[in-house]
Amino acid sequence: MTVTNPQGATLPGIHVEVLGVSDRSGDTNAIGQMNFPRMRAGTYRVRFSGERVITFEKEVVLRAGRIADIDVTLNAAPPPPEPVAPRPPPVGPAGEPRTLSVVDLIERELIANNQPRRDTVVSCSGNTRSTLIQLNQDQPQRLYDTAEVTYYVIAGEGAVRMNDRDTAVGAGSFVSIPRGTAHALTRRGRRPLIVLGTVSGTPCEEPR
Repeated sequence: MTVTNPQGATLPGIHVEVLGVSDRSGDTNAIGQMNFPRMRAGTYRVRFSGERVITFEKEVVLRAGRIADIDVTLNAAPPPPEPVAPRPPPVGPAGEPRTLSVVDLIERELIANNQPRRDTVVSCSGNTRSTLIQLNQDQPQRLYDTAEVTYYVIAGEGAVRMNDRDTAVGAGSFVSIPRGTAHALTRRGRRPLIVLGTVSGTPCEEPR
């Protein structure tokens, strides 16, 4: 066997695999040739492969007492694609500096008795959004794939459920929720559960 490229130059180091009545394999030598002596007569499938060439297969019939000369031309493999740099995560617009009294904000935005939940945005900048959350009812489970969440309990009593486990929280409690962790807030007692929640990791203009 002699293996060349379309320009006629021989190709060393091409892997040749012969499958059929008797299997053989090997690599072409420095002048692009490979010999398999004492093959049994029959029909074979010959496969030529290498990092620099496009894999090629052909069928060859060997007859008893005869030598089969096989000339194969292989095309160069296309260059590997350029690595794609990972895209940076989106970043929301910068917000305005803010200083406020959370107590005064609660007095202005106090939840009504017939409201299940009330959210008031405290600040929004880049990938961080802080929200005053007031709950009169238990909330459904949430999960943020790409964002970290923290809660600071300002008033009321409740619980946070993570990994099928409830942990009681009250005024002064701090809760950190890693990304990819399902969780839920529940109210206990007769007063609303009021927390300051911060979501970090997604553009803050997106409702969370």
